[in-house]
Amino acid sequence: MHMNPRRVLATLALLLAFTGGNLRAQVYISEFLAENQTNVKVDENGNNEDWIEIWNSGASSVSLNGWYLTDTSGNLQKWRFPVTTPAVTLAANARLVVFASNKNRKLDVTKLHTNFKLSKAAGGYLALVQSDGLTVAHAYASYPAQVQDIA
Repeated sequence: MHMNPRRVLATLALLLAFTGGNLRAQVYISEFLAENQTNVKVDENGNNEDWIEIWNSGASSVSLNGWYLTDTSGNLQKWRFPVTTPAVTLAANARLVVFASNKNRKLDVTKLHTNFKLSKAAGGYLALVQSDGLTVAHAYASYPAQVQDIA
């Protein structure tokens, strides 16, 4: 697999910017798609929904039980990951896709859907919040307008 050097540098710059240089942080929103029309990622119903990819860049697994995703800076607890036994766990260097479909599905931890869709034309806010509902683990404070099928 060939990696585009510009994309690698851009990703590293984003990681440094969004962690304030704190490379010990390990759970990120690594990618998202707000205008999914023909992308290969479809939900369990075959729908092309918006999606958010969560990445654990750390060396140990992380429980996402009770964490939050939000598209509103004034409501950090907008959509909560389910609290389950066993926990919704993200293994070391693993990724998890959550659909931002406005379907609000949490019963099957392999088919998670938020209660919001991502803003497309005007851009917006997107954050992953720890289970205390206050600590932002990672955020895009103001992402730009999105282009169809470009994550």
